[in-house]
Amino acid sequence: MIFLGTFEHALDTKNRLVLPSKFVNNLTKKVIISKGFDGCLECRSEKDFTLYSEKLMSLSQTKKDTRIVIRQLLANAADIEIDSAKRVLIPLTLLKEANISKDITIIGVGNKIELWDKAIYNKFKNETDKSYEAIAEKLNE
Repeated sequence: MIFLGTFEHALDTKNRLVLPSKFVNNLTKKVIISKGFDGCLECRSEKDFTLYSEKLMSLSQTKKDTRIVIRQLLANAADIEIDSAKRVLIPLTLLKEANISKDITIIGVGNKIELWDKAIYNKFKNETDKSYEAIAEKLNE
């Protein structure tokens, strides 16, 4: 399963988010939403989250950086049921982690879905659009 595309949605008054149909169709009834990088939340299937966390847990936990990443990931994660209306209830603690207020940009990033505050994503995208080609060129070095 590969998640692709960009969608704009809004939280309802109960902090529920309707996930795009094309994403929900590739997920099971439960997902894991966790703190991501660059100011977003990440949404993965249970299976993909388990694989991701197991890779992190296999790193040397005698290293402080490993412990920090594992703590940040697992302490800021929640398993969430997708309801019959294709909504997920995002805990307030996670919304605060990503500074998400109401308007959300949802992007497919391969094996995960990223949830961004719309204004923060637009700023991030504008900044990274300028360096996209130069970064891509460096990846092949």
